[in-house]
Amino acid sequence: MNIHCPFCPGSQDYHLGIQQEGKGVHCWRCGGHTLAQALSRVLNLPEPSVRAIMRGYGANTSQRIRREEAKVSIFPLRMPKPSSSLTAPYKNYLKKRKFDPDKLEQEWGLSQTGPVSLLDGISYSHRILIPIYWNGEIVSFQARDITGKSKLKYLACPKRREKIHHKNILYGKQEKWREEKGLIIVEGVTDVWRLGYHAVATFGIEFKMEQVLQLAKIHDKFFMLFDEEPQAQEQARVLATKLKALGKEVYIEKIKGDPGDMRQEDADYLVKQLMK
Repeated sequence: MNIHCPFCPGSQDYHLGIQQEGKGVHCWRCGGHTLAQALSRVLNLPEPSVRAIMRGYGANTSQRIRREEAKVSIFPLRMPKPSSSLTAPYKNYLKKRKFDPDKLEQEWGLSQTGPVSLLDGISYSHRILIPIYWNGEIVSFQARDITGKSKLKYLACPKRREKIHHKNILYGKQEKWREEKGLIIVEGVTDVWRLGYHAVATFGIEFKMEQVLQLAKIHDKFFMLFDEEPQAQEQARVLATKLKALGKEVYIEKIKGDPGDMRQEDADYLVKQLMK
């Protein structure tokens, strides 16, 4: 079950998933939380009070947030079928978001699903397919809804089909990163599309240590450009601290709104200023 995440201020995008067994919750932006923590936010009650209520219903209140280990899947990577190159409705969606669909299709390998597209019984209908590359090969994908009607804007590749779990790596033009004067760390794929080859995304504001180490391997200078929401800015500070501890030069930059929603000319100017 998905609800609006109470840990992401202003979020109305059903980011928070609650396990049917009630063992925990997870937001694709800010990460894992206990059920008691989530209910405390939703009900506006102190966490001890929530735990007492839960115990009254026989619920286990001592769950720990599960941390996933890095995994390489033995299942073959597949895309939802049927899929095709971008057609007019999908290109129009990107144009409305101030993107050049032909450029994105060529540079980032975008394609689309159809009215009925499935993978492992999961519906990926009416979505833009976004391949995730690592070391020159496709290892996973994300799928972005274009209808505005889905509770989940993004759907990920089923974990068992990922060659490498996307939260253990980064999104962007990996082969270009070392050529840049610095890298701009952003949340999502559309932010990278807007800012170009200088940008690298962590797939949400939650990040894993594997991603921190990958960043440390590829460059020595970074600019943090997460969304302006307090939760995102706090995560930007945490990530900056970890990179600085590894001897990296890190600056936290702020803009109003989402980097992916910037006008292209404004994004180009920002990149030019940062890379001086």
